[in-house]
Amino acid sequence: MTIPNFPKEHIDKILEHINVTAINAKKFKIAVDMINASACVMYPYIFEKLGVELIPLNNIPNGKFSHKPEPLKENLQDIANLVKDSKADLGFVHDPDADRLVIVNEKGEVILEEYSLALSVENILSKNPGKSIVTNLSTSQMSKHIAEKYSSKCFLSKVGEGYVVEAILKNNAIIGGEGNGGVIYPTINTARDSFVGLSLVLELLAERNQTISEAISLLPKYFIKKDKWSIKDTNLNDIYIKLKSKFPTAKIDEQDGLRLDFDNNSWIHLRPSNTEPIIRLFGEAEDEDTIESLFNEAKLTL
Repeated sequence: MTIPNFPKEHIDKILEHINVTAINAKKFKIAVDMINASACVMYPYIFEKLGVELIPLNNIPNGKFSHKPEPLKENLQDIANLVKDSKADLGFVHDPDADRLVIVNEKGEVILEEYSLALSVENILSKNPGKSIVTNLSTSQMSKHIAEKYSSKCFLSKVGEGYVVEAILKNNAIIGGEGNGGVIYPTINTARDSFVGLSLVLELLAERNQTISEAISLLPKYFIKKDKWSIKDTNLNDIYIKLKSKFPTAKIDEQDGLRLDFDNNSWIHLRPSNTEPIIRLFGEAEDEDTIESLFNEAKLTL
């Protein structure tokens, strides 16, 4: 009886759908924080196949997280230092179940997790113009504007991996995901997958002969803000009514909480969390003053 090697099978499936030759030719040197969790079992096989020099961090699969598991900038100083000190081309950070990806640039700077999806979308749509994509309502509009560049449509779903997948299948989208670093590429699988995300990012850099900073510099520029509060005795419906009254000209989307879109390429989205007893407020604008002003006005209704 043959014992299946599921990590190898999954990586082989990814490799079937990316430009392995181009990535091999670049001889990338990459630092990776695996947080002593699921991602450990996928390395070093994938990087061996891609010709990448792996500089591992927290690569013992014992489930003992080496830092707070949320892949946020304040928790990732070790990998930032490792990228800089080792002179790596870039760094990758996985969350514990390896479905979200965060990037560290060649300067040792942790990049906003929204860029993992945007770079993947840029890669796929540049080769498949006109194909639809899906993001959730709280994800940066970078991906939407990349879609417009390639004559593609961006559908917005409720927040949550299952809702994004449902919308991908319903709209026959070629790629989708969430702004928390979760990339979903149904050609390979219908789930958030950090290894799919990193492969698409490396393919983009290799084929265009770009550094990660150069690739990011070419993406649409927005200021995104994320905040949260304890729910306590808050009546969200009352808050939604107040917000709609405060912004009467905004475009309204109520499929998941309340999202308001404005004519100046800005938006805010208020909703209860699916996983915590909190309210989340996300928003984005072309300049920092605009998003700060929108958040301040929104908070007055809380």
